[in-house]
Amino acid sequence: MNKSRKFVVATRPSLLAYTQTQQTVDLLKKKNPDCEFEIVKFSTHGDIVTDKPLTAFGGTGVFVKELENAILQGKADFAVHSLKDVPGIQPDELVLASFPTREDPRDVLLIRNNLSINDLDDHCIIGTGSPRRMVQVAKMKPTAAFTDLRGNVDSRLKKLEKGQYDAIVIAAAGLKRLGKQIEANAFLSVDTCLPAVGQGAIAIECRNDDEETIALLRTINDIDTETAILAERSFMKTIGGGCKFPLGAYAVIENGNVQLSVMLGNHHSMQIVRLSGRASIAEAEELGINLAKKIIIEAGELGIEIISIL
Repeated sequence: MNKSRKFVVATRPSLLAYTQTQQTVDLLKKKNPDCEFEIVKFSTHGDIVTDKPLTAFGGTGVFVKELENAILQGKADFAVHSLKDVPGIQPDELVLASFPTREDPRDVLLIRNNLSINDLDDHCIIGTGSPRRMVQVAKMKPTAAFTDLRGNVDSRLKKLEKGQYDAIVIAAAGLKRLGKQIEANAFLSVDTCLPAVGQGAIAIECRNDDEETIALLRTINDIDTETAILAERSFMKTIGGGCKFPLGAYAVIENGNVQLSVMLGNHHSMQIVRLSGRASIAEAEELGINLAKKIIIEAGELGIEIISIL
């Protein structure tokens, strides 16, 4: 590797995006102390449009396109993404080259005045714009009303404090990366609320012909995270979904095998189908594909309108 090269890193301007990019660069510096890095902020469509639900103007992908364009135009060597924001298919010229060790994948339910969900009024207002979260949290509180929740982490927390919501659902990973304290009873287990595909994981994207950058990024790749992500994203790609309808998947690596849990639902009827399976690490991608095919069949048998939400 050319040690004198400076790598330009693309990131979104939000505090969380910049923080996790800086943390990723710090990992790279430890492994590659002779390399230099410059972080450059690029605003994305998702950052600019904050008055509409994500599902109303594109859903998954609205936080990555401008960063990908920066790479393609030579303005950056690579970009650091929250993997759950990355669509199932990348531009042909780009590759997801590295996946550092995954942060906590769980969702967190934060409730005003530190109440429990059982203490909430039957008609409480829960803030989330995620159909996946809506349909699963509704199993805990069937009469709750769900209202869209946008903005950075601090603005979401302030909206909760000011009483705009009785509770909000947010990813644990973002809170942890920002150093926020989380009460133990706020975490939703993956059995209660299956995470989004790739939740808690970071993906680093670069040009697929940039061998020097790929070699650099692979120095911080975590193979277990990469394998789990392969299983989860193959499930998502086979379904054809993003965040416009309830879709979740979470894989763990145990004793040389991949254990994958998946869910598919409809947030209008509040129906959910859950499946799980196990396969060898070598069959991680096939496991995701097979579970996707099975869950589509089971959802159809329950009358969930798969075609209308794809």
